[in-house]
Amino acid sequence: MTEDIVLLENEEGLTVEVSPPGGAILSARWRGIPLLAPTSAPGLASQVFGAEACFPLVPFGNRIEANGFQFDGRDYRLEANTIDPLVLHGDGWLGRWSILQRDRQSLTLRLDQEASVATPFAYEAIETIAIDGPRLILSLSITNRADQALPYGLGFHPFFPRTPETRLIARADRYWSEREGHLPDRPGPIPQNMNFAFGSPLPPNWLNNAFDGWDGRARIEWPETGLAASLEADGHFRFFVLYSPSATSSFFCFEPMSHRPNAHRDQRDGGLVRLQPLQTVTGTIALSVEELASG
Repeated sequence: MTEDIVLLENEEGLTVEVSPPGGAILSARWRGIPLLAPTSAPGLASQVFGAEACFPLVPFGNRIEANGFQFDGRDYRLEANTIDPLVLHGDGWLGRWSILQRDRQSLTLRLDQEASVATPFAYEAIETIAIDGPRLILSLSITNRADQALPYGLGFHPFFPRTPETRLIARADRYWSEREGHLPDRPGPIPQNMNFAFGSPLPPNWLNNAFDGWDGRARIEWPETGLAASLEADGHFRFFVLYSPSATSSFFCFEPMSHRPNAHRDQRDGGLVRLQPLQTVTGTIALSVEELASG
């Protein structure tokens, strides 16, 4: 391992490589079988290592329309942070995190972000990545360091392997169609081919949709490898985004989020948390791997 890669491992066979650049997971394997799918992305970890498998969403996930929003009667502007014209996934995935604590099975990272012409958000973020038997546990906290209250959100952006027989189980109340700029359009009933309440393969077409009213639980099954992964999120995560370019893609993303994409532009029940200066919000998810029952 280089100084920019931290290896977590245990006797049960779970190994995770973590990159302080971007606060990202580079790989996660169970007894040699990939649980996450390292993928090229615009994040700092990809710039350093060529790919990343999961990164933190802080102080928000997804895009903000027109790179600006209003809050408490004030106008706030942000600058695009990738080649995308809209500011994308906040700045945690583009920053170099410092190591606060590490041992063989856990790592705690910190990112200090200052407000600038590119963003009004000033905060301290703490990310903990830990393994416990067959479980990968991810925690993320944000403390508002700005001089005024601001709306904050958090989440995680994992890339999962997509095989022909991959099945997803996840329950939600509502689905959002997609409009120009990869922004959520209109809410409505979940289409049949996107209803994963009782388990279903992923649709073959382009996917980039938000769901709300999520119960915080999901399960992914890979019959080809004989593994399944169950995801549990705490009550801060009521939304998820499902993304995959196509049926032939090697990955898909199931992104637990505390807020709806573009919630800064429509804050009604959007899940953003109003943080006063020095207030903190924390969220935790856990991914547990198991073998699929044969026969």
